Amino acid sequence: MVVELNTDVVIAGAGGTGLSAANAVVSNGLKTIVIEKLPQIGGNTKISSGFFAVDTKEQRAEGLHLSTEEAIRQLNEYNHYLNNGPLTRRIVENAKPTLESIEELGMEIKLNPTSQTTQFAHLDNPYAGGSYHMYQNKDASYDRIQKSLEDKGVEFIFNTTMTKLIQAPDGQVQGLIAKNDQGETLQIKAKAVVVATGGFGANEEWIEKVMHTNRMRSLGVPSKGEGMAAMFKAGGTMIDAHALIHAAQLAKSKVTQKTSSKHLAGFSDNPLTRVLLTPLMWIDPEGRRFTNEDTVYDTVLWANAGYNVGGMYYILVDTKTLNEYTTGHELKVSKAGPGATDAKGDFVALAEQSVQEETAFKGETLADLAQNAGFNYQELKESVERYNEAVRTQNDTEFAKPQASLKYPVEEGPFYAIKAQVAFLGTVGGMRVDDHLRVLNKDFKPIKGLYAGGANAGGYYEGQSYPAYEGLASGFSWTSGRLAGLAIVEDLK
Repeated sequence: MVVELNTDVVIAGAGGTGLSAANAVVSNGLKTIVIEKLPQIGGNTKISSGFFAVDTKEQRAEGLHLSTEEAIRQLNEYNHYLNNGPLTRRIVENAKPTLESIEELGMEIKLNPTSQTTQFAHLDNPYAGGSYHMYQNKDASYDRIQKSLEDKGVEFIFNTTMTKLIQAPDGQVQGLIAKNDQGETLQIKAKAVVVATGGFGANEEWIEKVMHTNRMRSLGVPSKGEGMAAMFKAGGTMIDAHALIHAAQLAKSKVTQKTSSKHLAGFSDNPLTRVLLTPLMWIDPEGRRFTNEDTVYDTVLWANAGYNVGGMYYILVDTKTLNEYTTGHELKVSKAGPGATDAKGDFVALAEQSVQEETAFKGETLADLAQNAGFNYQELKESVERYNEAVRTQNDTEFAKPQASLKYPVEEGPFYAIKAQVAFLGTVGGMRVDDHLRVLNKDFKPIKGLYAGGANAGGYYEGQSYPAYEGLASGFSWTSGRLAGLAIVEDLK
């Protein structure tokens, strides 16, 4: 059965991008339909914890006076100027009014001051850590947003997945085709389409292709790239799509999509999370130490380090250290990523359990451990010797790990290698767009009638890495959606 609908604007996806775009167009008198594959609004944005913006009333109330120019400079430098400069500028400049607009719709916001950041590496940078406007009471906030938009005239159609775009012979986009959970096909004719379907985080084949590994863990809403594929077929160009790698988890940890005010999705109640979230010795799948483990104090840098060795690494620890973790330990526990539980436990017994669950390896000697885990014994042996010397001399000549983190050598067997995997919260980056979020073809010309934002729009990131600024992807989603909506209003005039 085919259901035909007509509207001014149709938006595929009801995450932050789609909601913000809908608000912009419906507030300017355009008839608006939003389709969503899930039974509720929010998407991956609802899993996220906050919004990046500068020079807001919340920051000024805390005595922070942050300039958009400095924020733009820092983002450009982090991205090595591989990002779209005009787009980055417009996003940063428009984040503040976008935040105000979603607050007006019903989102409750509380600034997370720099002094309270969970990212300890951000304590001295108010742009990275003091620009995090955290969502409060999210269920009620999203209910208010939906009601506000419906009161303005937005029509939501849930359990409906976009499949393709409708194009005229000259390439102009004139609507989209979708299917609902009843097997019906919806043909929605429109003057403009916003693709806000949330990337392709649940498409394992695409993820492995762009990230060159299949060893990472996925969290988040199952967006399979339907919108990206449709835009590609319509003439768009994918430029920088990649997984939003975000901290790491113990292998096979219990995953939940619930969040608290302090923790992102992926929290585990296993006390071994304190081993995961402290800077002990890390080794790659060959048994070689590969980084300054203090990256554990920054969600993005931690994930980047783990990704560089394929998305999976091991925490190398001896029995003496595990016994000290049972009674207490000297290392500061990171609050980055999912966070650690403070539950008590026998850490040797927990490590033994992990061995039984095949999420860790054990060896009475380093040679035994290398045999059991498949490490290169010579690499493992030499890495341990160098690390122990660094702890003894308080001087890490390999990776310049700070003295405060050089606490625990690896000396007394049995030895354990506890597996950790980089996690990713969907994807970011995507189709080439201009600074008004119009999708561009291979000749850098707008595809008339087609707009994209959030996890479908490229140019805000350099590719592979997500900048270490809190709330950046979520802020980009809402702000790019609003700018796409405003562009439609102007273009349709």
